[in-house]
Amino acid sequence: MREKVLNWLGYGFQTFILRKQLPYLFGLVITDKCNLNCFYCESKNSGRYHFTYELAIDAIRDAYHRGHRAIYFTGGEPMIWEDKGHQLDELIAFARKIGFLEVFIFTNGTVPLTITQCNYIVTIDGPRDIHNQIRTNTYDAILSNVEHAVTKAVFASITFSKANAHCLEQYVREIDQTKLFRGISFNLLTHWPEIIEKYGFSPEGRIAILDNLWRLKKEGYPIVLSHAAYLALRNNNWKRPIPQIELGTRDRVFTCCRDVDNPSVCENCGYANCVEVSQILALKPTALWQVLRMVGI
Repeated sequence: MREKVLNWLGYGFQTFILRKQLPYLFGLVITDKCNLNCFYCESKNSGRYHFTYELAIDAIRDAYHRGHRAIYFTGGEPMIWEDKGHQLDELIAFARKIGFLEVFIFTNGTVPLTITQCNYIVTIDGPRDIHNQIRTNTYDAILSNVEHAVTKAVFASITFSKANAHCLEQYVREIDQTKLFRGISFNLLTHWPEIIEKYGFSPEGRIAILDNLWRLKKEGYPIVLSHAAYLALRNNNWKRPIPQIELGTRDRVFTCCRDVDNPSVCENCGYANCVEVSQILALKPTALWQVLRMVGI
């Protein structure tokens, strides 16, 4: 904990006082292989993103040398990644060994959560019935894996779309009642305009979701949403791309995310976790307090 606090103070001095734009959070799309078929995901099982063990080690090392101190693994489904007998736990151990202070895995939760030294972000896309429609009857198996996880650092996450937004309050209450998750994070469906028209929300619809989430947050539910991030998302006015965040694929390192070159997607971004990070790195007090409470730094 002391090392994390000192690192944050040093980072804050360089970015806030000296006005340097230093990298901090690195994402690695370790594979596009996935064992589910969610309607809003366009990167699954394309064969474009799978890393070898050697390339993954190099990418993690390079990110650390560029200044990153937090890393997340995503996919596809990162928990099913393997290469020549190597598995994800080895990459997590390597990241920790060289000095990464925070490690996150974004997972669908269908694989047992047996890797230590990390935080899990587990996608549950609605109350049981809605989730099972979107994610093929996996709700109970996921909750069982969370219950038996090797760590208590497990967060629920939902991508809001027209398929589940009407169940927002039921979802939050249902997840909270399980007592299995440290917090509830979310994203608003972010995609090409034609997909948003079919499955996503108008600006007014986004605001309605955010207002409901903030109301539930104020009622005491453990929603990962600081007041700073709530306002930034509601007003759609945070600076993007976020220069302190990078996302690595096999072919390229993107600033912020893979949609950085697509203004029609970027201007309607709903990646709330990234917005939260942007407010933390801007040293917004409510965002700093949020991460202290939720991650326990």
